[in-house]
Amino acid sequence: MNVARIVARKLIKGYKIKTTVKKPVKYVEHRRVRAAAGAAGKAEKGEVVKVVEKFEIPSLGEAKVKISAGGVGAVGVGKVWVSTAGVGAVGVGIGGAEKFTQLKYSLIPSKPRKDESVFAYANIKWDDTSKRYIYMVVEPKLSPKLEKMLKRIKELLEERLDIDFSKLKKFEAKEYLNKQITELLEYFGFEITKSEKDVLRYYIERDFIGLGKIEPLMQDDQIEDISCDGVGIPIFVFHRDPKIGSVMTNVVFEDGNELDSFIIRMAQLCGKSISVASPLLDGALPDGSRLQATLATDIARRGSNFTIRKFTKNPLTPTHLLNYGTLDVRSLAYLWFVVDYGCSVLVCGGTASGKTTLLNVLSLFIKPDKKIVSIEDTAELRLPHPHWVPTVARTSIAGEGIKEVDLFDLLKSSFRQRPDYIIVGEVRGKEAYILFQQMATGHPSLATIHAENITKLMDRLTSPPIDLPPGLIGSLDLIVFLQRMKYKDKFVRRMNEVIEMVRFDPGMHRPVVNTVFKWNSMNDTFENVGKSVMLKKIADRSGLTEREIKEELKRRMIVLAWLKENNILDYRDVHRVFNAYYTDPDGTLSTMMGD
Repeated sequence: MNVARIVARKLIKGYKIKTTVKKPVKYVEHRRVRAAAGAAGKAEKGEVVKVVEKFEIPSLGEAKVKISAGGVGAVGVGKVWVSTAGVGAVGVGIGGAEKFTQLKYSLIPSKPRKDESVFAYANIKWDDTSKRYIYMVVEPKLSPKLEKMLKRIKELLEERLDIDFSKLKKFEAKEYLNKQITELLEYFGFEITKSEKDVLRYYIERDFIGLGKIEPLMQDDQIEDISCDGVGIPIFVFHRDPKIGSVMTNVVFEDGNELDSFIIRMAQLCGKSISVASPLLDGALPDGSRLQATLATDIARRGSNFTIRKFTKNPLTPTHLLNYGTLDVRSLAYLWFVVDYGCSVLVCGGTASGKTTLLNVLSLFIKPDKKIVSIEDTAELRLPHPHWVPTVARTSIAGEGIKEVDLFDLLKSSFRQRPDYIIVGEVRGKEAYILFQQMATGHPSLATIHAENITKLMDRLTSPPIDLPPGLIGSLDLIVFLQRMKYKDKFVRRMNEVIEMVRFDPGMHRPVVNTVFKWNSMNDTFENVGKSVMLKKIADRSGLTEREIKEELKRRMIVLAWLKENNILDYRDVHRVFNAYYTDPDGTLSTMMGD
């Protein structure tokens, strides 16, 4: 019988979890299998789990699920994949019984088909010498013959290419390059095997269509940031898994001219220019990733440098945040409810605290028939809503007659479109006045701002360049504070507080607030520290009783818990679940409870 084997191995503090499932390939999902995964999740939280279970899948034969807990002092992560050819799972670990393990996964292609070659993969491993993780990008090795051939073909392509790849679709650019490569190989009479040609094509596509030596890093969905600090310095990346965090790679720009040329090329891809006279650049790459770059001058002592904040192709969902422990089911259900009932929310935090991620998650809670207008400096939001109008600010280009369109202009224009919800990527200046005015007139709004606590938030809102009249601050309903920190030897993001704006006290020149949820760092939990004032306001204007609201919050907690239990990660799938709940809440809950 054609059988696929799924092996999920997770290395966590104090335990080693190993799950083995045997079943036919065509039967990928099964309730008992999901239950086994849930048991492994409990063990991950510190609970000792030991289960051996046999059960029958109708007409498909016996399946066996085994979960065991053991081992000492291991910390790490696991990655699992399934194919008809075979299955693999490896972990990243440190300390205790297992000091050295590694995590390998494909980068190019990111999800290889059964017989598809992998040209680049990540190999994250613990280095005993430096006592830290190293992210190794592994690519095909070139023989001296192929290296010489590649150099010659690239030189000729640079001379003869008369096309802008950024204006072509990726498959069109690849077809065009493949044709050029074939013609050049025939012209010079180079005799190579198919596998050698595939390797040549990989490197040429990487350098001409992609971003050269950092292209494999750009293809890793687990990476948030890519940082090059100068010439001869290994590139660092920030991995999404909190157990890895910031990690050094084996990718290095050894030559200053190479790095300068690379930054100039990225500037061109952003539609901007960078030079010695104007050495600073902020822009967006074609895929939406944010770029900050500095060209080597007297202001960059270690040479040219850049930081790329990667655009997430598939944005994080409520399931991701629950898995990462950023929030819990109760606090997330509360946020879902208040957003659904038209409350305005300001997401606050420091750099890389997850503000935009939470903003996108809150946007998923909006009903599908509502009209949404989003306003951003750089396109980062990804919503599945059909009635969504995304807008992005534009900088002026001197000499070309292209006028600047900033957030203030877009925000003023958006209210003529009769939106049900306004989303502002980041509030930084005069646009805040328009935004808070609209909140005061009953337009629900979601936005982010850099501020780490309520005192700093009020200082930002009432000081230049925002300079908001204090009376407008009371228009805001809810403030969520996020924080990125090192907690128990790993980098984590946590929702620090959820604060309700009761009113603004003009006499005291400060807001009267009510803290609803607060993170407890002692046991990494979220505590309900105060009775919600906002829920009472929603009850008054919606006709719901306090008991009905409590029941509704419990129901939404069930939905979120089901998403987490079933590991529904794709934002489109999550949106479909929310739509089903909005359309038929009782039927959806019945299906979930009986699943």
